[in-house]
Amino acid sequence: MNAFAMARRLMFCAAGLLAPVLHAQTALAPIQLATTAPFSGAFAEYGQEYRKGADACLATINAAGGVRGRPVAISYLDDGYEPARAVANARTLAGKGISAFVNLVGTGSLQALQPVLAELKVPVVGVSSGADLLREESLPGSRWVFHTKAGNGDEFEGFARILPTIGMDRVALVYQDNPFGRAGLDSARKAFAGRPPAEIRLGDLPATVAEVQRAQPHAVVLIAAGQAAPAFIAAYQGAAGPGARVAVLNVVGGRVLTDQLQDKVAGIMTSMLYPSPWNGARRVVRDYQASLARSGDASPSLLSLEGCINLRFAVEALRAAGDDLSAAGVRKALERGLSLDLGDFTLALPPGKQVASRYTSLGIYRGNGRVME
Repeated sequence: MNAFAMARRLMFCAAGLLAPVLHAQTALAPIQLATTAPFSGAFAEYGQEYRKGADACLATINAAGGVRGRPVAISYLDDGYEPARAVANARTLAGKGISAFVNLVGTGSLQALQPVLAELKVPVVGVSSGADLLREESLPGSRWVFHTKAGNGDEFEGFARILPTIGMDRVALVYQDNPFGRAGLDSARKAFAGRPPAEIRLGDLPATVAEVQRAQPHAVVLIAAGQAAPAFIAAYQGAAGPGARVAVLNVVGGRVLTDQLQDKVAGIMTSMLYPSPWNGARRVVRDYQASLARSGDASPSLLSLEGCINLRFAVEALRAAGDDLSAAGVRKALERGLSLDLGDFTLALPPGKQVASRYTSLGIYRGNGRVME
């Protein structure tokens, strides 16, 4: 055998030995999800809490074998709650061949993103915003967004139904003049149409509180997010004393309120779109708490539970996609309809629909920051 033949034979042998290794590396390549959210700025806590829950529950899923033996990874980019940055981030992340976005944050950001999603052709699983205007199927890109929770309209209808039963007939709507606040105000008007409440724009705190007091409401329904929410509540409590009754949307709650208000959070009402993250009687909560404990951060919160549930639904969509883990394949799996039984809480996305849950209830904060359903 001449030298050339010997070299060829050695090359083919080496290729044969490397093939199983290369195949194993390809088989174990992570399935990529991605998030653009605020991890800095006034709304950073939203991105951080969603990430905490998603990362903890993803670690549990990967430890159990991931999706068909492949691990799942999430790429994160900070958009500072700025719509233009969110769009730029989404383009960057989509260019990396991700299977889906998960846990997007911000009404304004999602408004800017929706037309772009139809171009990027990447589905979104779980968003912080419950704005009804983002759920209109006629909007460009809306068919690429899959919601895991009830919308603001459902939350306000719950307030309109429940508050009168506990003696709170007269309501004032205090709203933040931004995309989140304006979208919520539109939904609240429809819910309270039978007895129109006072509408008060949240601006200078002393002036806003004085206007609320002139309206003499039994309860304030606050449509504000970020640090503006606890700032208003603290000012209103200081002026109205024990008579200050405030109800907030689910997305406003958790450490966003408790870190600022401490024990003064007691008595604040909140809409509940998932079970309480402290209710260990529910399996979905026990599983989440166990994942947090394994991650080294055993402090539950409303937002991190939501981040975990959104992640679990996204992973279920990956499983349902089978061999086609492209963004188009995952969207097809979602369009076919998808159900995820989390023990005593189920997400059920009907075929061709965009919303997997209409669950709502009313929670009350205790002085220790926990929410009692």
